[in-house]
Amino acid sequence: MTQQTSQNLQNKLIMSKAKEMQIDCKLLLAGCEDFLELTYRGKTIIINKTRTHKLPLLSGFLAKNKEASNLLLERAGLPVPAYIVVPQMCDEAEHFLHTYRNVTVKPLDASCSIGVTLGIKSVEQLAHAVQLAKQHSDKIMIQKYVDGNDYRVLVIAGKVVAVIGYELATVEGDGQSTIEQLIYQLNEARFLRNEVCEIESFPAINVQSNALHAHLQAQGKTIEDVVEQGERVELFSIDNIPAGEISEINRNQTSDICTANITIAVEAAQALNIDVAGIDIRCKDITAPITIENGGILEVNALPDMSTHFLPFQGSSIDVYKAYLEYLFED
Repeated sequence: MTQQTSQNLQNKLIMSKAKEMQIDCKLLLAGCEDFLELTYRGKTIIINKTRTHKLPLLSGFLAKNKEASNLLLERAGLPVPAYIVVPQMCDEAEHFLHTYRNVTVKPLDASCSIGVTLGIKSVEQLAHAVQLAKQHSDKIMIQKYVDGNDYRVLVIAGKVVAVIGYELATVEGDGQSTIEQLIYQLNEARFLRNEVCEIESFPAINVQSNALHAHLQAQGKTIEDVVEQGERVELFSIDNIPAGEISEINRNQTSDICTANITIAVEAAQALNIDVAGIDIRCKDITAPITIENGGILEVNALPDMSTHFLPFQGSSIDVYKAYLEYLFED
């Protein structure tokens, strides 16, 4: 069975690498992307994309529940930003906002940034964000907002294999193009291709976005302005905005993570007993040890997307799928 029988990006990349490594790999059920069957040297296993046959069922449930996973991370002595869990807007929620002044609201058991609002600084904003999150979950997590950038650390079998860093999308002037034209150029460049697939590094930036226009206006600019050669213009601000409306540029920062943060990522995966984990960290500088004062773990994913590590928008590729397959069949 060839890789073209799969439509799912993760499966395509796994199947392509398996073929290269002479591992027989096919969909367990024709037309079903949920399970891959792999056979190598007489051993056959079944996986669910980047979720392995070795992952305990309970660990997957724990990772999905942000309150449960945060509790276990805290018990392991790992840095987790302060948070509360509430069923609705209430006095406790208002008190938490007044204490930390800048918070994030997220559904307790949703994923992929669905229903998440960042940079909340007023009671009115908080009430609206809670209402949005309630559309996706019965309980809401309100968490202290952490300054800095987002990082995804891929841990496989107790080892950090790759690190991707995310920064708010910016455009760089050429002295001739308007901001709108530069955004269109960036949107075109976001598609990365190889012989196996095409990867969309980030969602297309909407030139009609109110958040985009508001942030440009705050910088004294409009979308029709021509930007001087070499000048960089930030397109978004994390200020009372749904996470899904923000575009972030990713780049390989595997060589940047310091030893202390490698340990934190590995221990986070171990705390939930997840063998292949994507650890979401937010801090100002991944090269410096994270503490509760300057950063924290936002989430631990039990079904991590490896594609951005393999084809980052900026920086060199890390052969994460090879590392993944080698782990699956290690003795």
